[in-house]
Amino acid sequence: MGAIAIALLVAVQIIPLVAVVWISLHGQRLADQIAVWNFSPTDVLETYVDRSTMTELGAFLFYASSPVVNSKESFDEICSSDEEGIGTLGCYLPATGAIHLYDITDERLDGMEEVIAAHEMLHAAWARMGDDELAAIGPLLEEQALLSEADPEFAARMEFYARSEPGERLNELHSILGTEVAELDPRLERHYADLFSDRQALVALHAVSNQVFVDIEKQAADLVAQLDALAADIEADYASYTAGYDQFDVDVQSFNARATSGDFDSQRQFDREYDALVQRRDDLDALYASISARDATYTALVAQLDALNADVDELNSSINIAPRPGGGL
Repeated sequence: MGAIAIALLVAVQIIPLVAVVWISLHGQRLADQIAVWNFSPTDVLETYVDRSTMTELGAFLFYASSPVVNSKESFDEICSSDEEGIGTLGCYLPATGAIHLYDITDERLDGMEEVIAAHEMLHAAWARMGDDELAAIGPLLEEQALLSEADPEFAARMEFYARSEPGERLNELHSILGTEVAELDPRLERHYADLFSDRQALVALHAVSNQVFVDIEKQAADLVAQLDALAADIEADYASYTAGYDQFDVDVQSFNARATSGDFDSQRQFDREYDALVQRRDDLDALYASISARDATYTALVAQLDALNADVDELNSSINIAPRPGGGL
């Protein structure tokens, strides 16, 4: 009986020991599962999951982060950037494991919120990766980043992250590459396949929403180029016009003086020089009319650029960027 009692006692002690070991090894998974059980996603969040093609694992990590879509006021209190020209649209808070997303309401940017949600979910995934996995994927991310280093926008973005989140370069690359770059190393594709069922569809969402900014920047650049060229032409022709009319006035006074003094050999000479002056006057008037027409065109183009700058301010506001002084790009 004593032996049996001891055996039973040992057995009773082994069970909680196993539980402690399991919890120590899988504590994050258990915490995530409890968080998911206690989280009720909104229809909007479910749409983000569906349109970003998150897999079951991706959705699990997303919901385990208790994602919230915040209005501007509440979002800026939690996730914000004080740097001019930078708009923060989402953040993953390591201390709490929570994801916060900015409420983008501009219909032209359809798909952007899904991309941001996926971006932040990848931060949650990164936080749960072990040292061996991080060591393996890090070089692949850096190799992929080399292919984009010549892109000024990409370089500026990574410089911003270096200032605002020192030491998180690989973490940010993991989220950026996974949601925005179409062609990746097959080894990276296999990694992301665990989290997205159709990563190309997700990248397409990014491409469409990003194209809105590409297009408006091109429109603005084209208008500025037209204005610069037109201004140079107007300035050059107006200088020619004023110099031409100054000389014309001198020549008219000379012609009149000669006519008064009878300094013409014949009526034919008088008519020829008179007709030449009239033609010069007509040419100068035509040049002035052309300058006036181009000036009207310039004014109309400035109005277009002002409207476009107002559009830019509206878009910037929709992605949490304050309008620059004077407006515009």
